[in-house]
Amino acid sequence: MLKAQHSVIRPDSLLTVIKRHYPTIGASDCKILALNCNDNFFIKGKRQDYVFRLNRKDWWPVLDFEEELRFLEFIKRQKISAVVPKRNKHNQRYISVKTAEGTRYGALFGYVPGRLLGRNAGPRNTNMLRLGELAAQLHNAADRFQPPAKRWTMDFDFLVTQTLTGLSPLFAQRDRDLAYLHRLADHLQVLLDDTPAGALDFGLCHGDLHTGNVMLSPDGGLTLIDFDWSGYCWRIYDLATLWWTLRDDQSASRWRAVLRGYTSVRKLSHEEKALLPAFVMIREFELLGFQLMMRKHIGDAWIDDNYYDFHMRFIRDWVKQHLGKL
Repeated sequence: MLKAQHSVIRPDSLLTVIKRHYPTIGASDCKILALNCNDNFFIKGKRQDYVFRLNRKDWWPVLDFEEELRFLEFIKRQKISAVVPKRNKHNQRYISVKTAEGTRYGALFGYVPGRLLGRNAGPRNTNMLRLGELAAQLHNAADRFQPPAKRWTMDFDFLVTQTLTGLSPLFAQRDRDLAYLHRLADHLQVLLDDTPAGALDFGLCHGDLHTGNVMLSPDGGLTLIDFDWSGYCWRIYDLATLWWTLRDDQSASRWRAVLRGYTSVRKLSHEEKALLPAFVMIREFELLGFQLMMRKHIGDAWIDDNYYDFHMRFIRDWVKQHLGKL
């Protein structure tokens, strides 16, 4: 028998496990929702529905995973609208599942009805305004989280430098693009180095705060999901990720609404406002690095010249518009 790198669990088999570990929810059906970084399953319950997130093997150390879940419970108590884990019959935040590739860990979350926020800005960008407020409320709550979460740090080396190292062999036939990315990385590093100490707020962040990780409920409520990437970073990284996800010709008013909502709850320094365009590029580097990392999990046939052309066009256009000539 061949060894498994990543197995896809049969929903009927997982349903048996869910019934055993969460007997009070009255689970009656299970189906696959999405197979991405982690495997997500829809669980039909008696009174409400759920999503079970099953991590890939060795995706996170189990203690880090529990810290993510502990943080979610905390921010829920702080009245932040976010999904939280449901404790199992032993009052545990997660369960272990034995699979073909070894032990994997998963958690059960309440299902949030509605749709992904995406670019549904709402009348007069009200959804964007409230999203900015929600991001600021999250950061305020994270400042009160004690003891600090044992989560990773997303520094410049991880977000940018390691991405460049991984890209180098793949850009063997794109010397000009690679040289441009190195100049951009150097410029971003200089901007950070020239910023006075303490001018940029650094703390626990969502880590992947784009509009595809926000649910818009039928009643208009916003709920944050997918804290898988949460960790310590510059707080404006979360904001820059929102700006990054809104990028198109119509994004200006939506982005201004996000920023207006955020600053109505939490102040930004002059330096933070000035560096937001640079952090959009730092987010772009991180995305490239993440997708490079995912190749070993989902293959790389989709990473071709069209992929690189798309990203390089965005990078060059953004730099020209917001950062000037390199």
